[in-house]
Amino acid sequence: MSAVIYTILKEYFIEVHNHPVKARIMSPIHDSEKFIFQTSLFYKSKSSDDANKPLATFTSFATAERHLLQYLEEFQNTVDLGGHVAPGSNF
Repeated sequence: MSAVIYTILKEYFIEVHNHPVKARIMSPIHDSEKFIFQTSLFYKSKSSDDANKPLATFTSFATAERHLLQYLEEFQNTVDLGGHVAPGSNF
């Protein structure tokens, strides 16, 4: 399996209930038509044992950014309603 090198296109830093969350949108160097995002923390609702991990690949930066911002809003709403914070990507 070969390594994939990514270009970081944009980073976000937010705080959700005193938890610093870092998020970024990236694209593989060899394929500028794919975009993914990572977050340093995930969220999980009270009724779920598993964290909500975003694993989607997008074909445009705008779509990836829109989904990342939606994920961060859901993160805030879930924690507001009693959800929990789970470890995310290490970066």
